[in-house]
This record gives sequence, structure tokens and C-alpha cells, in this order.
Amino acid sequence: MFTKIALPLVALLGIVVGVGAVYTTAKKESPVSVPLLDPPQKPARIEQAIYGLGLVEAQRENIPIGTAVPGVVLEVFVDGRPGYDPPHKKVGDRVRKGEPMFRIDDRDLKAELKIRESSLRAAVAQLHRLEQMPRAEDLPPAVAAVDEARARLFDSEAAYNRDLNLFQKKMLAASDFDKDRYTMQAAKASLAKAQADLAKLKAGAWKEDIEVQRAAVEQAQSQIDSIKIMLERLIVRAPVDGQILQVNVRPGQIATLAWKEPMIVLGEVNRLHVRVDIDENDLYRFREGMPAWANVKGRKDPRFPLEFVRIEPYVIPKKSLTGDNSERVDTRALQVLYALPDQRPAKVYVGQQMEVFLALGEDDKYLADTQATAVRPAVMELVPAVNPHGSTTTTADQPR
Repeated sequence: MFTKIALPLVALLGIVVGVGAVYTTAKKESPVSVPLLDPPQKPARIEQAIYGLGLVEAQRENIPIGTAVPGVVLEVFVDGRPGYDPPHKKVGDRVRKGEPMFRIDDRDLKAELKIRESSLRAAVAQLHRLEQMPRAEDLPPAVAAVDEARARLFDSEAAYNRDLNLFQKKMLAASDFDKDRYTMQAAKASLAKAQADLAKLKAGAWKEDIEVQRAAVEQAQSQIDSIKIMLERLIVRAPVDGQILQVNVRPGQIATLAWKEPMIVLGEVNRLHVRVDIDENDLYRFREGMPAWANVKGRKDPRFPLEFVRIEPYVIPKKSLTGDNSERVDTRALQVLYALPDQRPAKVYVGQQMEVFLALGEDDKYLADTQATAVRPAVMELVPAVNPHGSTTTTADQPR
């Protein structure tokens, strides 16, 4: 009997105690957690703002520098190594436009240049020889050849005249007479040839031969200029005045046309810009020239006033992600450039991320225009229409 009464009472008492414990625990307030760093806040002066993540870059944008000719890097002029005269510059130093930065191995082209220069000298000497013709030493032999041919002609004519008298008197065979006659004709031809050779020698080189040789000289010179241009291309120079931001090339490295990271990054850091990504969902609220402020990422102070520079009117896939769990990675963004002040409250570096706030203000007209651009529900109007059978039907007009 006691067991039947005691057990239900004990169970009921346990239920009451459990409910009371849960109620008491629920009434206790959990301690408020204090963050280590204050979360970023938009400026208090901005009632409405567009938030975007910005990336600090040089005024002319960061210039990645590579090589136009693949090869082995022979020397780097901006690696900061000691023992060179003039001394090598290092990361952070300024360079002027045209200053060498690194050089590709050029020994094969220098050897080829010597061969081409020898060919040019030979072509120039040949052209000079043609232009100076005839040589004074070549004329006396040619004149002597003419005199010799003329003497042979006189001798053959004298022999022909003697044989002619004998042949007319029937005292000489016809074969002997023909021999002397043909000998005289050959002598005349030899004299004419010697005289023509002398005239050709005195006339000098043929004009067309000189032009052909002059073209050969120009061709040899062009080959030398081509090799010199290739040698110049092996020396990578600074395209603009700027500061060396990064060096990723070393002597002995293979420089290729396709690279994962630039060999040298150059930029003008006296004037810094912030490239802000405006989410496509906020573009309907964005206006050109909106005032803006920026904070270093993760800090609410100091505040950097920004100056509008320009818009790049091409919406691209969003690349700079804020890390928010609700952020969509398939959105696109409009890139807007703002300039940081010359006198900055804190030092910032190229490539650093900043949180940018674009002030919407409280312009009633702008807010009214924004609201007016909202999508309105389409109004469907019922319009009676008559079908071909004469009956009247009701159709829905187009949305207006």
C-alpha cells in the first residue's frame, strides 16, 4: 500500500523540481561577449550609404613587367645586390623611364652581330671598288693589248697583200691565199675586241651593278639594325617613372612569355587610388561623383576622405570578397576609382584593402526619383472585343 502511494508522489516531486530548475536557469541572463576589435561602422554623418570593398593601387595602376623575348636572366639591376657600380636599386626605390631593370642572356646575338658587321664591311668595300672603277693600274695593260692587236693586224695585212699579188699571177695556191686572208680578218676582230675592252674599262662600272651592290650594303646594314633591336629588347627597361613595388626575378631564372606572377611590379605611389567594387544590386542607387570615405579594413579610425576620379563603365565579375556568409559569389560589380588624399592620416600600401562608404545623403528629390524607378505592378484592363461571329468577348489588354 505504501509503495503504491509513495512512488507516484516521488515521481511528481521530481517533475516539479525539474520544471523549477529549468525555469530558474532560463531567467538567468547570459553574459554579453565583448569583441576584441570594434566592428567597422559607417560614418555617423552618412544616413544612407553604399558599402564597397576597395583595393589600393598606384595612380597609373600597378604595371606588371615581363619580357618580350624568352631566355635566361643574366643580370637583374633592381635586386639590391651590393658590389656593383653603379649600385643596384632595390624594392621601394624609384626608377626613371628607360632605366634598365633586368637583362636576358645575349651572347648568341652578340656573336651574330660580329658576323653581320663583317658582311657589311665586305659589301661596303665592294661598292667602293665599283664606284672607283676604272683603276689607274688597269688602263696600261688594256692600251698595250690594243697596240698589240693593231700590230698583228698590220702584219696580217702586209702578208695578205703579198699573197694577193702572187695569187693573181697564179704563183700561189688558193689554200695559202685563203689562210692569209682569214688571218687578216681575225686580226681585225682582235683589234676591235681590244678597243671595246679599253672603252668598257674607261667607262667604269655599270650603273646597275653599282645599284645592286648598294642594295646589298643596305641589306647588310638592316640585318645589323635588326640584331641591335633584338639586343635592346633583351634589356627590359622601366616604361614610366615610378617606384619598384615587387621583384620576382633572379639571375639564372628562365624568363618565359607566360608567367603566373609578374617579374617586376612598378607603380606611381605618390598619388594613390582606391578601386572600389560597387555590387550590381546597388547600382540603381549609385551616382557619379558621390562623396565617399574609407577606413582601413577592420578599423573604424582613422577615416580617409576620398576624391572621385572616374568610373570604368564595364561591369565585371566580382573578385574582391568580403567574407560575409550571405555574400553571393556570382554577382558582378562596377569598378569606381577614388583618390586618397596626399596628406593621409595613416600610411597605406599598394594592394591593401579598404572599406569604402559612398554617401547617398538625404536628397528628397533623389530618393523620390529612386522610388519612382521601382517596378510598378502591371495594370490589366478588360477591353471588350467582338469576334467574327458577332458575339462580344472580354480580353485582357497589355500591361501599362
